[in-house]
Amino acid sequence: MSDAMTRETIALGGTNYAIPPLRLGQLRLLLDALEEMAGKSGGALVEAAAKVIHAGLAQASPQLTIDEVLAMPATIDEVNAAVAAILRVAGLKPAGEAPPVAKESATSTPPSPPAAAIPTA
Repeated sequence: MSDAMTRETIALGGTNYAIPPLRLGQLRLLLDALEEMAGKSGGALVEAAAKVIHAGLAQASPQLTIDEVLAMPATIDEVNAAVAAILRVAGLKPAGEAPPVAKESATSTPPSPPAAAIPTA
């Protein structure tokens, strides 16, 4: 997979940020943040989303802190789009995204014929 396929840009509060491919340490932070998101709402969900965004931005902006991410003027739509983009760059799928549909291969077995009727008289 080329860099062009694994890089995305997110917009938060009118500023664009490049999301380069994640390193293992950032992936660990990302997965920990995703675990924190499970079953959360309100402020706890915002805190977990900020950790996801922080993990995604860590390589390009290592000096960025979680508090600085939380201070970014961003809309909920921007936060949702940023989290989804970071998950894609990490090779993960955002919740609700359909998995790939399996294709029938040329070597698949044909379907069985219908069962024969059993006489009842």
